[in-house]
Parts: sequence; structure tokens; C-alpha cells
Amino acid sequence: MRMQRSYYRNLNMVRLFSQVATIAFLFAIPLLNLAGVHWILGTFYSLSIGELDIADPAMALQAFLLAKEVYVPLLIAVIVPVVLAMTFGRVFCSWMCPHNTIAEWLDSLHHRMFKDHWRTVHRSAIPRNPHPVLSLGTLATLFVITLIAGIPLLSFLSSPGILSSQISQTILGMGIGAELSIVGGILAIEFALARRYWCKFLCPVGSVLALVRTRASLRVHHAADLCDCPPGSEPCSMACPFNLSPKQPFLYPSCINCGLCLVVCEKTGRGALTFRLGPTAGGSVEARITNPSQFLTMVASEKE
Repeated sequence: MRMQRSYYRNLNMVRLFSQVATIAFLFAIPLLNLAGVHWILGTFYSLSIGELDIADPAMALQAFLLAKEVYVPLLIAVIVPVVLAMTFGRVFCSWMCPHNTIAEWLDSLHHRMFKDHWRTVHRSAIPRNPHPVLSLGTLATLFVITLIAGIPLLSFLSSPGILSSQISQTILGMGIGAELSIVGGILAIEFALARRYWCKFLCPVGSVLALVRTRASLRVHHAADLCDCPPGSEPCSMACPFNLSPKQPFLYPSCINCGLCLVVCEKTGRGALTFRLGPTAGGSVEARITNPSQFLTMVASEKE
């Protein structure tokens, strides 16, 4: 029984390793380039690994709008991240994005340094999740401004792109760009507020990935009949870095499937929260994910 109550905790440990490995990967690319290795190039704007080209879907959409035409090789380059997001949701954000990784570290630091403020923010009741129109409306506004002004606005708002490119430029001796101050300002404000507004509402990278979610995408499922939390007490909501409630409607598109709510649920509750993969209703295919190896097997098979 003890093993059954550690599935999501173990999965979260794998996620934390993935976050650190991704940052190490971003440092390794320019170091390899300096050593004369060029089969791997790029940043989170676009990346080339051998013959495989991978592009950020948000940057690709921006390029199509500015050029007013669709460039087929670029369209092909977004297939990997699009299929990943269609299947598993915004797992790039929770497993690989350097901005989210740093923000999680800062949130943990805030918890240690300012416990009373953190508890006030995270232990307040969440009557409802934000309506999707907030994040999708913001994304639409950014694209309209990009189209009207004719400038690559999203490039200056892509935190993973900025962080990865600044790592590369610094190691390659090109100096640090002013756009890094944008990311620094965002992280500083969110640290002070103990709120994750950027990833939740404003990040164009995550918002575009959320657009390709389907009813069959990986999601957090709440089994009300198993939930024994008293009214007003929601450890799962307190654990959520975005102050979302997995029990309320409109969990998506803001949720990034980090699984922290599932970790606390299996620890303090009866496992009312689980990951589900398959149609939400009326479908015959649905997989309940109950261990990390099952999740990683699905990821590996999807990449193949």
C-alpha cells in the first residue's frame, strides 16, 4: 500500500530531474559548439539536432503572420512540440521550461523566507478558476499587435527563448542582451507577490501550446466520491503554484500538468486526483496513470 501512495511523488522527482537536466542541456549546447561539435545547434526559439529541426509553435505562428505566408519547413519543425502538447498538455512548461524551473525555485525560497505571506496567498480559498478567455484573449491581443506593428513582439516575451539564447550568447562571448531584464523583472515581481501570473495568463509560449489541447489530452481528474477534504480545506489548491483548484471548472488552459496537486492528494487524501489520458466523456479509451514508468513509457512511445 505504501508503494501505491508514492507514484506521483516519484513522478515528480523525475520531473525535477528533467528540469535540472534541461538547464544543463542549454549550457551544454554552446559548450559543445565551442568544442567544434555542430550537429546540435540553437535555443528554445528553434533547435536542430542532427537532421531534426524543432521550432517553438508560438515563434512559428509569429513568423507566418509577419511574412504573411506559411513556410513549409518551419511548419514541419513544430510537429514535435505540437504532438507533445496535444497528447500531454503543457508539459514543456512543467518539465522543461527554464523560466518555470527558476520560478518554482523562487517560490520555494519565498516560502522559506516569508512563510506568513506565502501561506496567506496559497491558503486562501479558490472559489473558481480563471476563465480561459483571459489567457486566450491576451494571446490574441499579442498576435494582433504583432501583425499591425510588424514587429516580432513574441520574441521579446518568450521567456524560455530569451533565457536559452542568453545562456548561449554569454558562453559564446557575445555578451548579455537587454531582453534578459524583461525575464528578471517578471521573476522579481512574481517572487514579491508569490503569484505566478506570467505563466498563468501572459506567456505566449504556453498559451499557444494550450491551443492544441484536445478532450483526449492528459489532464488532472478529480473523483469527487473519493475526496474526503472538508469544505474550505483544499491541500491540492494550496500545492498548486498557479493557485488553481483541480476541483473547479476551467482548470485548463492554465494548468501545466506539473502534478504537484496529485502529490499532496496521495499523501494527505484518498487519491481523489489522478492523471487521465483519453476522452473526457462518452469515449471508450481512457488510461488512468498510476505510476511514473507508465507515464514515461507513453512519452517515449509518443516520441517514436
